Amino acid sequence: MIVPGLLLLFSLIFAANVVQGQQDSRLRRIFNWLLVLFNLPAFFAGISFLLVSPDQLAEAGLSDGFTEPKTAGLVLLLTAVWGLLVTLPELRRWFAHWMPIDPEAPVHTLALMLSGYLAANGLLPLSQGGLEGLLETAEATSSLEVAAGELLLLAVALAGVGLFVRRDLWKAVDRLGLERPTLRQIGRGLRWLPVLLVLMLVANFFLAQADPQQAEVMEELNDLLLGEIDSVGDWLLLAVAAGIGEEILFRGALQPVLGIWVTSLLFAIVHTQYGLSVATVLIFIVGYVLGIIRRRQNTTVAILLHAAYNFLLGLGALLAPMLEEAAAWLPWW
Repeated sequence: MIVPGLLLLFSLIFAANVVQGQQDSRLRRIFNWLLVLFNLPAFFAGISFLLVSPDQLAEAGLSDGFTEPKTAGLVLLLTAVWGLLVTLPELRRWFAHWMPIDPEAPVHTLALMLSGYLAANGLLPLSQGGLEGLLETAEATSSLEVAAGELLLLAVALAGVGLFVRRDLWKAVDRLGLERPTLRQIGRGLRWLPVLLVLMLVANFFLAQADPQQAEVMEELNDLLLGEIDSVGDWLLLAVAAGIGEEILFRGALQPVLGIWVTSLLFAIVHTQYGLSVATVLIFIVGYVLGIIRRRQNTTVAILLHAAYNFLLGLGALLAPMLEEAAAWLPWW
């Protein structure tokens, strides 16, 4: 399912860029109907999950991986409805009052639709029993697997801006906000690093005080997901890959289309391994700060800040057990 899904995704992105480059109203109408058809499988799957009993779904082999099929059906249905709604030009023109989209651009229409599917991809696992459900089904990932996922985000961003279709390499780089930063720009960007780290510590403290059980589950989930990432080299690879992949997609490609607020919200929803809690607010703030840096400076500086933030968090995770062990040997006076 993964390979056909990726082929369909990149085919849609390619088609959107070709149609936008042609400036042919007939082709745009055909592409719009193609997007309608794209949403129908999710629409009917959502209806089926809501109306058919769990036993019938199991017999049909459709309930694998879903502990709460009706909740999954609701997420799928809402996602499909969103995808169908954004094919309406009138709705896109209304959105254009609140975000910097071009309501007539096929690429922007596709970006709106796929943003809904990206959000659903983050919310669907969480809908199956919350953090406890994630803890039961989660599997450890290696740094190479994480890097491969980030490489996919980079490929989507490059395809989205029309690399080698509507833009050559340098125009695509310029569209994504990738510039050679000055030392002054780097300094201005990295001064946010201690602020974000302090906010992370404050968020963890308040979560531990407000809901100790959820904080414990989150810690167990992180330990499970990142269990194979246990060296400085692993964390460096993860930090650099996440900085490049996520920043080029969210801040480089999506922010000029969706705006800083919507992009930051989408960024927070995607990181649902933290659950819907004060941690989600923190991720939104991190995304908003990175959005400001992209707007005022460039995406390259946002990549550097994102990578540095992740790497320092990783070092903290590596050093915490060592510090606890060392503290146990300290004399009590």
